Amino acid sequence: MPVGPSSVKYAHIVDALQQRIAHGTYPPGSMLPSEAQLVREFGASRSTVVRALEYLRQLGYLEGLQGKGRLVLGTPPRRRPTPPRRTHEALHLAEVGNGTLIGTGRAPASSRIASILAVPAGEPVIARQRVMQGTATGWATLSTVYLPAAAAVGSRFADAGPLREGVLDHLEQCRRLVAADVVERMSVRPATPRESTLLALDPGTAVLAILLVVRTAAAFPLLAVDLAGALPPSGIEELFSIR
Repeated sequence: MPVGPSSVKYAHIVDALQQRIAHGTYPPGSMLPSEAQLVREFGASRSTVVRALEYLRQLGYLEGLQGKGRLVLGTPPRRRPTPPRRTHEALHLAEVGNGTLIGTGRAPASSRIASILAVPAGEPVIARQRVMQGTATGWATLSTVYLPAAAAVGSRFADAGPLREGVLDHLEQCRRLVAADVVERMSVRPATPRESTLLALDPGTAVLAILLVVRTAAAFPLLAVDLAGALPPSGIEELFSIR
């Protein structure tokens, strides 16, 4: 299914503005650039920009001021809300009976995975990959979980068989680790050949790619999850209504 330009730009605008607010480019108390400026910068329609800004307002990043624009509130304080179902299922849905485990593997961490997990490049990591059949979206999702090999000691994370619980539940139970929050980043891109094969997609189909990074209270990454699945029929906006 081809992805419309507005879907890609919607996700890009949300992600870019979140990063700028988090990094202080737009500090708390400042005014966000006007809708017209953002339209020009991102090459998006006004309706796409407005939807992205409204989503950020609902998350607590912005506040609209009548006749003035949008005030930056900063990154919302960390709390433990009920996560979206797609996030909850990726971390807590048991492997047994909820999809197909493709396999597990041990390999040196690529530069990308090393950066995400805050380990040296080349350090051994273990990956678990499965095609997950959850209830949040109604379509198959390819899930690849990455964990430093040292953190997997004493667990069944490297075992070839499916886990009877979710990957995060298993890690917390076996290692007595406690997850404090999950960072979620989304993008839209063409499916890779492997994703097209495993998810039975036509070549070139657009997929929603989601990176989840589970962190401790000290913001140290515990594990990372790459998710890829076909976009819903009505576009990326539908994902924000899936709770």
